[in-house]
Amino acid sequence: MPSYYEMSLESKREYVCQNNFSVAETPLGSWLVIFLDVDWGAQIEKTEHLREERICALSKISWKREKQEKQWKVEYGQRVASWYYGLKAELSEKHPLLKILVEQQIRNQLINVNMTDEELQYMGVLDGTREYGTEILISHMRLQKWLGCVEEIFVQLQKYQKDLACFLDQVMGDDAGKRGDILHRYAELHYKDWKYRGWVENNYQALSPRFHLSCNYKLYDYTGIAGPVPAGQNLEGHVYMVTNSLVALTVWEFDMVCSQEVFLRRCTYCNRYFQPYSVISCYCDRPVEGKEGKTCKDIGAMSKHQQKVSQDEAKKLYRRVCNRTQMAAHRRKEQHPDILRRYNQVQLYGKELLEQVEEGTITFEEFQEKFDKKPGELLGVK
Repeated sequence: MPSYYEMSLESKREYVCQNNFSVAETPLGSWLVIFLDVDWGAQIEKTEHLREERICALSKISWKREKQEKQWKVEYGQRVASWYYGLKAELSEKHPLLKILVEQQIRNQLINVNMTDEELQYMGVLDGTREYGTEILISHMRLQKWLGCVEEIFVQLQKYQKDLACFLDQVMGDDAGKRGDILHRYAELHYKDWKYRGWVENNYQALSPRFHLSCNYKLYDYTGIAGPVPAGQNLEGHVYMVTNSLVALTVWEFDMVCSQEVFLRRCTYCNRYFQPYSVISCYCDRPVEGKEGKTCKDIGAMSKHQQKVSQDEAKKLYRRVCNRTQMAAHRRKEQHPDILRRYNQVQLYGKELLEQVEEGTITFEEFQEKFDKKPGELLGVK
């Protein structure tokens, strides 16, 4: 069974045809952001662990103990099915294309034309048509081969994820995305980066256009089989790109994001890409791990406020220390003729520390520890 994806990119919107013939609509650039968010390395580790578990466990089983071996194979099949359910739940909720990746491309890696009854029953467990936990004796070699194919998919996606992050960094820059900047940087990328040109040439060949009508976000079969569209219903027509390569759609959306100058920015807190609500938005709405109910936006705003408080407190402390040190210096001019020069050095030292607080390289507490000292200690006199 062939695996394929269908996506339309028009008017800064993203339309994805799903397995149930519905259409999911999101802002242009959503797929790029989600694709970069997925921890493909963690997915690779999970599949590797399952494959190694099979090898380690079978090496400890005596082949003469047939009942033990059979029970282990049944349990192994259930663990692999559990992994599949977890993968589906984790990725499907993120984006429609990831749902299709799991339900279609990864699932279909297990299918062949000569499937045994046990393998067909196992597919039913994965698809949810048979109850989860059903004791099915499926070939562990078949499952290992399947996991190997899935791992190869994840490895390829991880490779392209790294490339995409690099290309986006070159195009988006650190500014507020003024009109024309993205296109100019994109043109420079196209001109100078041979890796990007190869990225495009290799993947665009996998795309082919197809026209679809949809009605209320459901694909409409205009061949006549489904009957005429009821009067008063609004039809939409879009040209979709059809491909069996998820990477090809990623390349296409990257180009469309650049051509329509859709600005994506790295979050100042978590450093992941997001779609800013305005040119001044610096933080995304992702939840922060270990901070229940808090997002990067919440934490970032608090951090920004705390930084402002630290800067204000540091300025007050700087003035206080300088004033008392200056008074102490004037009282000791006769004893130490060069003491005013020493005071000027103390002032410069304090300003350097103050600048570090403003830049965020040191905290207020560190500033206080280094500068809030007795006048004699700062001036180097008794």
